Amino acid sequence: MKIFQIINGLQIGGAEKLVMALHLGYLNRGEDSTVISLTGTGSGWSEEGLYSLGLSSPYDPRAVARLKTEAAETGMIGADIIHSHLFPTQFYTAVLKKVSRTDCLYITTEHSTRNRRRGTFTGRLIDRWQYSVYDRIFCVSRGAEEELCRWIPEVADRTEVIYNGIDLKQFSVSRISRSVPPFTIVSIGSLREKKNYTKAIEAFSILRERVPFEVKYTIAGEGILLKALKEQVEGLGLESDVKFLGHVENVVELLNDSDIFFMPSSSEGFGIAAVEAMASGLPVVASDIPGIGEVVGSDECCGLLVSPDSPNQMADALQSLLQNRNNAFKMGTGGLERAANFSIERTVDEHLRAYRDALNEGTE
Repeated sequence: MKIFQIINGLQIGGAEKLVMALHLGYLNRGEDSTVISLTGTGSGWSEEGLYSLGLSSPYDPRAVARLKTEAAETGMIGADIIHSHLFPTQFYTAVLKKVSRTDCLYITTEHSTRNRRRGTFTGRLIDRWQYSVYDRIFCVSRGAEEELCRWIPEVADRTEVIYNGIDLKQFSVSRISRSVPPFTIVSIGSLREKKNYTKAIEAFSILRERVPFEVKYTIAGEGILLKALKEQVEGLGLESDVKFLGHVENVVELLNDSDIFFMPSSSEGFGIAAVEAMASGLPVVASDIPGIGEVVGSDECCGLLVSPDSPNQMADALQSLLQNRNNAFKMGTGGLERAANFSIERTVDEHLRAYRDALNEGTE
């Protein structure tokens, strides 16, 4: 198969990680795979199968015209599959289908359970049109599928859940499960509103008042809320206990140096960072919301689910795992077992199977 994936950019994020993992998986299975990024330094080919349009922003008004021009040069119009990820790339690719004469299959992946368009009149018009153009819509979780179908019910007969996945081999457990302090709680994710770090820091402040032993909170990620979050930490007098690491290249080492993974998000399409933590043997405290709730599960096998609106619930769960180390170790072991369900090999195989099914249906 000749497969083209198109995405806003290739900076670190769940969707970006998935695109690159799929690309490498397709190449390893002998498929003809290309990734087109709207943004990136320079333009043209940068590495094997990677192509950048060189735009400074995915919202650049030249994006549609440039994508149409480059489609012929890259051979995209002659592909079997054109697969888009994230808005506005989804919109541009839908336009490309309308203005290009091609028999290829157009697919998009829904990565989120919530976005700024949902709940607005204009957003419904945009989404109703763009999703109507696609032959298939993959969703990274049942939660993502349910929320999309609730928003645009007419897409329900074209959706399919294909869970995200990670390279489990990268996360071989080498950490030592500490039974005595100091303990480290870690969160990984961009510093933006939906990651809910304001509530998380409030929860950590409550926790520090309750426990007599040393515990630190480490946050890895970059984003526009860094200044505001640092001011919150200073206002609570937690400067020596809360550390902002920025972008971290070696996530495996960071997880191995931690004791609890904390994902306080207010919305999360899947929660790939939680799977990475589970694959590292860490117990998880996460928000009880669509997407991440499926990953961690409600059976308390590998973690505890809490309300994203309740710092007190968050603090209760963290305190429970810090004070009951046997239970924390048991959940870490359960996480290792559950993470095996989210291997990138399975994700790649499921995508290729779904592509072939859709192509075969198109020829019947």
